[in-house]
Amino acid sequence: MRRQFLKWIASSFAFGAASALGGNRAFTSQLMAANTVDLKDTLEKDLYARTPEQFEFIETVVLLVANKILSPKLVYSTFKWSLQYDKGRRFYYFEAAMRKRAKQQGVEI
Repeated sequence: MRRQFLKWIASSFAFGAASALGGNRAFTSQLMAANTVDLKDTLEKDLYARTPEQFEFIETVVLLVANKILSPKLVYSTFKWSLQYDKGRRFYYFEAAMRKRAKQQGVEI
């Protein structure tokens, strides 16, 4: 989990640097696609998603991040907060917190 989080941080830094330096669009879109795949895998594995509804919720969150409706920082901070709870309950805490925090930003999940 920590390795994936650090990988995400590094790719985010690379994405930001490429954007700031005016890198080509294909490269930046490839980085964004890699970030969302890493995000999806991280959420599914570390939140112990098991039911189709849980996978669907994670897919929705990843899609909102990919479309820049929700910030990755918001999702990762909520994810990190939910890790303090028991393995079997992490997803439920993450889901409730994401719905609440997204609603505060005017996004209905």
